Amino acid sequence: MYLSEFFIPRPGRLVVAPLLLLLATACSASTEGREASATKADTTPHESHDEEADAMRELLRLQPGDVVADVGAGDGDWTEDLAAYVGESGIVWATEVDPDLVDELKDLAKDHPQIRPVLGDQDKTGLTENCCDAILLRLVYHHFTDPTVMRADLHRALRPDARLLVVEITPQRGWRELDGVPERGGHGISMARLIEEMESDGFRAVERLEEWGDEEDEFAVVFVATTE
Repeated sequence: MYLSEFFIPRPGRLVVAPLLLLLATACSASTEGREASATKADTTPHESHDEEADAMRELLRLQPGDVVADVGAGDGDWTEDLAAYVGESGIVWATEVDPDLVDELKDLAKDHPQIRPVLGDQDKTGLTENCCDAILLRLVYHHFTDPTVMRADLHRALRPDARLLVVEITPQRGWRELDGVPERGGHGISMARLIEEMESDGFRAVERLEEWGDEEDEFAVVFVATTE
């Protein structure tokens, strides 16, 4: 399944250096739509799950009524946060490859009707074309056995100016091996390798956060889909 049983969500806080914050504010005044120019931010550990979720919301630029996908949603730990951000007028597509986890997501959806569980597989997310204003992949990308196919599927699902947030961890040699995934030096993927792979298939990195969780091994990158 996408969500490794060895991964426990780790809290962290997103902090932007004052000078970069001023620059970002100045740029945002003259930038329309969701797309932003590429930036690199400094981060320190989040103090709670809620703070990490809020950081995700800001990076994805979620608003009430948006349609967002949580790809590899697991038991819905972050899906529920996304549902709160988009509200009852929005939609959260929660995809998983494990039917048992999809059943758990269906139970969660009973209290949050905006959550729509989807059964995918290693060749497709289950998302339809141009369905999403934003997509979240949290510690999921490095589990793809055919990243090329999945990148194409993600690209197809994004609307113009939509944002894709990928939270990942650098390769961990002491962790369990993942069957069928590309060899990247351990369980995970480096930021440089992630950006290289994504930008080879129609994405552009617009924000890079070299520290994300409570360990410096975690990072996050925001991508937009290009039309070239």
